[in-house]
Amino acid sequence: MPPDPPKLDDWFAGLGDDFLGRVPSGSLRAGMVDGWRLRWRERQLELQVDGDFPFSAARVYLNGYTRAQAQPHIEKNGKLCLGGKPVPGDCIATVRRALSEAFRLLGENETKLHDDDFREDFGLYWLNWSTKTDLIAEVLPGPEGTTRCRLVRAVQTKNQVFVLPTKADAARFWTNRTGSAPKWPKTTALIPIDPLPAPDRYPDTAADLWALVAVRSRHGTDLLARLVDNDPKEAFVVLAGRAPSGREHYAAVRLRRPLDRAGLPVKKRVLRQGLESAEDPLRTLFSRFRVERLATHRLDAASSRLPEGVQRQMAAVRVIIVGCGALGSGVARMLAQAGAEHLVLVDPDSLGWENIRRHELGASFVGHGKAKSLAAAIRAALPMIGFVEGHQKTFATFAREYPAVVEEADLIVSCTGDWAADASVEHTLARLKCRASVIYGWMEAHALASHAVLLGSQGARLSDGFDEHGNPRLPVVVDGKPPPPECAGASTTFGAVELAHAQALVVRVAVDALRGLEAPPAWHSWIADAVAFKEAEASVTSGWAAVRGQPGDMGGLFVGDWSFS
Repeated sequence: MPPDPPKLDDWFAGLGDDFLGRVPSGSLRAGMVDGWRLRWRERQLELQVDGDFPFSAARVYLNGYTRAQAQPHIEKNGKLCLGGKPVPGDCIATVRRALSEAFRLLGENETKLHDDDFREDFGLYWLNWSTKTDLIAEVLPGPEGTTRCRLVRAVQTKNQVFVLPTKADAARFWTNRTGSAPKWPKTTALIPIDPLPAPDRYPDTAADLWALVAVRSRHGTDLLARLVDNDPKEAFVVLAGRAPSGREHYAAVRLRRPLDRAGLPVKKRVLRQGLESAEDPLRTLFSRFRVERLATHRLDAASSRLPEGVQRQMAAVRVIIVGCGALGSGVARMLAQAGAEHLVLVDPDSLGWENIRRHELGASFVGHGKAKSLAAAIRAALPMIGFVEGHQKTFATFAREYPAVVEEADLIVSCTGDWAADASVEHTLARLKCRASVIYGWMEAHALASHAVLLGSQGARLSDGFDEHGNPRLPVVVDGKPPPPECAGASTTFGAVELAHAQALVVRVAVDALRGLEAPPAWHSWIADAVAFKEAEASVTSGWAAVRGQPGDMGGLFVGDWSFS
């Protein structure tokens, strides 16, 4: 029970005839422990509170709420969407705040002040009023978006239907996700409508859906007719439209044959009975199907912060990542998550137990090739991605076998962590006269400093910054605890936390280079804080401090040219 309910009872009683009494315990909403009823302009409201009240906000519900009476910012169960916070520890002040907001919202809704919200947040309202809860539609609109009516493809599981732009997209998505091609992608109609309807106009029947499409789309009913002309037992329609702000929304509907007395879909003969005498046979046929409004989400809802045009640009680039160890594996995954759709991963090594606390792959991949396993993991995690392929070989070997792939690349990212391997990458690219820019990423001892160097096909070279033994000409870190005395590097002196800065550094330079915001030669460095240096018993070299300045206690980012005099 909330604290001091008698005080709240007295406060509500002070409302006079507008107070209608307590909410019976059996009528409380899920998670609520107490409630009060009151009248506002001939409407009945309930204010209910949970066990954390008054350290949680009070909820206000509109009783008797239906879709025919739908109002902006009110959920299907009548709950008003209020933004007010509680007044911690003060029951009456928290109740006053909630009711004040509720009365203001209801008053504004009477003037239709927020009616555009039905279109602006159409997807949320459709989700709220969906009639089918055990099947969710996941839509990937594709580059055409809401521009025209078209047939798309859908693949289905027991609880999800995935709608994708083309048959090839559906096959790639399903193969990435499950490891096998889909057997029967369903032909699905995607129909732009304008304007997007308010909840009271959402279709309850196939006849409603036909009427909505007939009035608000161009040629949409032609697709509906094609969809049912072969008498499917089940079909899907996706309604699409733009909000006033330009946001795209998608809403899926499932069509199913009517049921016979045994609860089974009627036979084709029964479904078509009497159509020959109908004025519009296909419209009549369509109207006989059952309709279910599906909860609908966008598969690309997690698109990055990049503007839409830049996202398309990122999707078109071709990136080769050399080295899929601790640094390269994170770079590959982050680039994929940032929207890069075409990745080639190259690494000759297999995953070891020493890798798993800092590698994108875990124990189940130990003993397997890093590049191929990482490619499979990215495809499974991001099944809508265009192309990710792994090759278990050195970059020099890969370039000899696939020179055209190297020549067509827009960017090459080398994260081998080994001077000789990076030198081989540079030599191979020079031999092929590759025009792509290259980013070399690496970390110094204990991951106290990480670097990303962007170089073009002409001008500065990676070797400019190293002597003939592979020692950097301008290192950051000096001294420090020695690594364990062992062969083959069976353990490492850094983990995932230290690695995160290095991964983000390389990816940021890569994305900016692909966007044209960073030009070669460029050298970005991230230096750890003073505590990390102290724990590693290391310090910043005098040469770095003289040229780039002594880092502050918090470390940070340093940016300069890749030049040495």
